[in-house]
Amino acid sequence: MKTTLRLIPLMLLLAGCQSTQQRIADCKVGDWTAIGHKDGVTGEPASYAERKDFCDDHADKPAATDAAARYAAGWAQGNWDAWQALGQQDGVQGQQPRYEQRVGSDEVRKHKTPLNRPAYDAGWANGNTTYWRNTGLRDGTDGLPSTQKEPRRANAAAAQLRFDDAAYTDGWRAGNRTFWSDAGYSDAKSGIPDSEFRNRAAAARSAGVDVQEDAYRTAWSAEIVNYWRNLGTQDATSGKEFGQRGREAKAKGLKIHEQEYRQAWESRLLAYWRDTGAADGYGHPFLLEERIRNASRDGVFAIPGTEDAYTQAWQRENARYCVPDNAFERGRANSGMAVEVCAPAVQNQLKHAYVSGQDYEVAAAKYQQAVAEANELANRARDARYRLGKLEREIRAAQEAKDRPVNDDTAKQDRRREQERRELNDYLQRLERQLDDARRWIERHDLQMQRLRREIY
Repeated sequence: MKTTLRLIPLMLLLAGCQSTQQRIADCKVGDWTAIGHKDGVTGEPASYAERKDFCDDHADKPAATDAAARYAAGWAQGNWDAWQALGQQDGVQGQQPRYEQRVGSDEVRKHKTPLNRPAYDAGWANGNTTYWRNTGLRDGTDGLPSTQKEPRRANAAAAQLRFDDAAYTDGWRAGNRTFWSDAGYSDAKSGIPDSEFRNRAAAARSAGVDVQEDAYRTAWSAEIVNYWRNLGTQDATSGKEFGQRGREAKAKGLKIHEQEYRQAWESRLLAYWRDTGAADGYGHPFLLEERIRNASRDGVFAIPGTEDAYTQAWQRENARYCVPDNAFERGRANSGMAVEVCAPAVQNQLKHAYVSGQDYEVAAAKYQQAVAEANELANRARDARYRLGKLEREIRAAQEAKDRPVNDDTAKQDRRREQERRELNDYLQRLERQLDDARRWIERHDLQMQRLRREIY
């Protein structure tokens, strides 16, 4: 049986029966190797006859003549993969083989899964190798000496666990290289000269740790460039420049990357001046000269590109600020409008737009009040119509009642109802006139709002 390197998750073994829809789809595809593999890998016993009967009922074509053999081969591989995965899971956790526990599990008994000790053992051996490789990798990365292998071997023997010498050694060598790469990266990131390697190497040798100078220097050389870039970016807005940093680097023997520093330093300054110009441009005067005078106080520098960066950003934001729509909205919010920072040719238009925005809010408030009044009047009119309708039904009922006595009391009741009907009619007519007036005010305010919005240009 060929050992496969695929790791089949335990959940596949626990998945139970496949869905009917999936089985039908598999039947239509007609790949009997795949059908057998699915049964095997999910822990099901081989059941070609049952699968064939099912597919005969649901597939559009009969099974191929060699379907039984292909199913058997697929099932055997699936069963192998399932047991190998279980073994690998146990092995990679540094456990002793647990084949008997797996055999006695509820899922294996439930599905009557055919057993496969060779597959489990092969998977466990692979997992055990991975476990020791990972252990060696951790020890090497932690800066432990290669002699750490012996305590690991002793612990494995005490636990009656197979120790994979070659796997541990491979992992430790990779980890040891990572240890030195990390050291080089860390030193460069902190601005520590690569001469620090001598101290690290001496300490490592005294501790019995192998020294990987090329790994250290490769990582250090790659990261020291980023150190100077980051330093340039940081210094640009903290009042420092290359002259000071260069002297400090020479004093401690640190390799200098002046070009990378200056590029990052200038790039950060240009970004600063663009941001400052943009902030000033939206509602503030053109303050370039003042900003340059105060540059040292603010911990920045004026460089050849400062004027262009600031000016272009200021002009872009000033153009966005000095438009009638913005003035109108600021007027609505009553948040003020610095029209004096805008071009003289548009200042009157902006003032008009700002005042229009304020007037718009006044009109909007009146509009909302008129709408509220109209709604109240409409509700009152609806209530009056309901009362009038009810009263008229009572009057008709009294008139149509044949057994209703005719006397002073009934006559008095009729007069009272007629009087109430006249009063309700008069009241309803007044409400309808008031409602018409309210609706006209709504329309007037709406037209005024539209005009104010339209005439800002």
